[in-house]
Amino acid sequence: MFWFLFALLSLADVPTTAQVVHVYDGDTVTLDNGDKVRVKWVNAPEKRPPEPFAAEATRLAEKLVLGRKVTLVVDPDNPRDGYGRLIAGVRVGKNDLSLRLIEEGFGHVFLIPPEPEDPTPLLKAQEKARKAKKGIWSTDRYQGELHISSFHARARGNEEYNLNGEYLRVCNITAEPLDVEGFYLTNFDGQRFDFPSLVIPAGHTVLVHTGRGEHQRDPELQLQIFLGQPKPIWHNGYDRARLYNPGGDLIDEVEHGKPERREQAE
Repeated sequence: MFWFLFALLSLADVPTTAQVVHVYDGDTVTLDNGDKVRVKWVNAPEKRPPEPFAAEATRLAEKLVLGRKVTLVVDPDNPRDGYGRLIAGVRVGKNDLSLRLIEEGFGHVFLIPPEPEDPTPLLKAQEKARKAKKGIWSTDRYQGELHISSFHARARGNEEYNLNGEYLRVCNITAEPLDVEGFYLTNFDGQRFDFPSLVIPAGHTVLVHTGRGEHQRDPELQLQIFLGQPKPIWHNGYDRARLYNPGGDLIDEVEHGKPERREQAE
């Protein structure tokens, strides 16, 4: 009963319209009621540390929604993320912020199920921008089939007991479903971690955990891979995750921390 009442109260606090009073970056805005919104269906370049085209994505978002009354598209079953932010599509009239960012090459399709909306218009816009090498599609990190969208090298608490708190989120940035068997990661020490056979639908992501668990292959839910390692594989002070395709080509890499922090720890 408690959880039922909590869910009702949470939904009561979810607006369907609001005014945008601040734009942090392309996919994060603040509403006049104080709510922060993580914009659905798109992942725009980060401002910190700065990624290519982050400034352009931010300016486009400001142009489209800042100071405007917007319509929020919220899944009533999953209105907020773990940080308390609203997860919502943001629209002004016929303009959808996610779609416009993708059309201009200032973000890629980013879907986390369950997702009731049809992603076809987003995927078509992305493929058009990719072929034209617009924005992010002109950079090295977006030339492969997969893209590392986040890197959590430091797990909460004691990492020895929370190995799956170390993870990366990897997105299929192609227009078709992709089996990731044969793809692999390496860390700064050169250790290699192979992906199992698992199909990622276009635009969807997979969480790649360090520890043990049963791979989650149902595309109606968040996909998950467990590398099955007995101890942490990412250094808290500094590490580098490199992602390779089955042919051994480096297709993406991300860093965590600063090299001097690793040296100090060692």
